Amino acid sequence: QLDGKGHNYFRSINPYELNSYALFGEANYEIFKDFRLTGGLRWTKDQKHFTDIPSELLVNGWGYPVSGVVNQQWDQFTGRCVANWTPKVNFTDQTLVYGSYSHGYKAGGANPPGAERINYGGEHIGSATHPLTFKPEFVDAFEWGTNNTLLDGALTLNGNLFYYNYEN
Repeated sequence: QLDGKGHNYFRSINPYELNSYALFGEANYEIFKDFRLTGGLRWTKDQKHFTDIPSELLVNGWGYPVSGVVNQQWDQFTGRCVANWTPKVNFTDQTLVYGSYSHGYKAGGANPPGAERINYGGEHIGSATHPLTFKPEFVDAFEWGTNNTLLDGALTLNGNLFYYNYEN
């Protein structure tokens, strides 16, 4: 019977609360008739509250005690800039050449606890090896490419190069 009193089963219950707020904006500016710049900026605030309740196997006793509370918060600015050029060339109906850079972010967090390793006699023999929390992720993304329409719209020819530099 899964009654929350803890014995001979695995149960994972870890209350989790996330509050995320953001402000963002983007602006476009036409430098020339065929050349445009776009810039964007975003501010994000993430707050995470995690109640750490162990998942137990083969343990006699009452309940699952709270072993800790994890409160985390991040404030991050991210953004992007893009250059678009639409040159008039003889061999295409329409051409776009572009380059962009963006900096992205994803909040860190808390891992649910692993099951405690208990033998059939009730003796504690170890615990999971993963960390309780993990760091936020960041990426710097670079992209260059071209989009082309040819043969009165019968053919589309696109190409793209990109490089992503991840952290965490």
